[in-house]
Amino acid sequence: MLKTMLRSSVAAALIAAPLMAGEAAEKKAKPDPVVARIDGQPIRLSDLESAKALLTARARQLPTKSMFRPLLERVITQKLIVAAGRKANIQNDPVVKKRLAQVEARLIHDVYLGKKVEKQVTEEAVNKRYAEFLKLRKSGTEVHARHILVKTEKEALAIIRQLKKGANFAKLAKLKSTGPTKVQGGDLGWFGKGDMVKEFDAVVFTLKTGQVSPKPVRTQYGWHVIQVVAKRTKSPPKLAAVRTQLIQTMAREFYQAEIKRLTAAAKIERFDLTGKPLKAKPAPAGGSAKNTAPAGGSKKQ
Repeated sequence: MLKTMLRSSVAAALIAAPLMAGEAAEKKAKPDPVVARIDGQPIRLSDLESAKALLTARARQLPTKSMFRPLLERVITQKLIVAAGRKANIQNDPVVKKRLAQVEARLIHDVYLGKKVEKQVTEEAVNKRYAEFLKLRKSGTEVHARHILVKTEKEALAIIRQLKKGANFAKLAKLKSTGPTKVQGGDLGWFGKGDMVKEFDAVVFTLKTGQVSPKPVRTQYGWHVIQVVAKRTKSPPKLAAVRTQLIQTMAREFYQAEIKRLTAAAKIERFDLTGKPLKAKPAPAGGSAKNTAPAGGSKKQ
């Protein structure tokens, strides 16, 4: 199962053209009956599956049974033309040889990397990466909250007084709030610690379910009145839920490391469109670019 996932993950990680899916289809198609013959040569169901694998994504989702006749005629036509081409010795045409070499190069590229990655991305390696993943995503409390954002403390205090008298929080948010969430009654959805600006964060996690902040909370956006709708304990995802993501990440990392290794070991000369040597690209200051996004993602208002 891991090998199957690796093959698909490598293709996704490298953003490469997929290998001939017909190979996998032939292995899975059992029994593999003869569905036609041309001059005594059999055409099998697996040949139709191979032809189907080269169609559009939408067509590949259709059951083979529903497109059996069109596929059969397609394969028969292709085989008739290929046979005629071979009789005309087209296989020795320079154009055919050049394109065959290109296909061979792509297959060697994909199979070489696939075999290398299979040796690296083992069950043990995936489990180890999952353990590292868990360390970065510890369990914790999440809250579902609403807020009303206004420009002054005076306005916020007036809203708190209205809420104490029984006013509906969501309706007041739609009427009074200046923030972008006013259209949904100030609903901020679920979030964890660190997702909000620190002043907001410091208050919202101290409130009980259903409680409204007793005092307005000031942030860089203005004055907030906060209500906690619900709380829950956040659990990290199970391995099954992130397995494919982890494998793709590991495959991509190996690909990048392998390219770096091969590049360092080779003498590479680059030329422009006129054949003149290209100047080497200057190394970026401070090393490779880093992701400067905050660890907790974008801050919500």
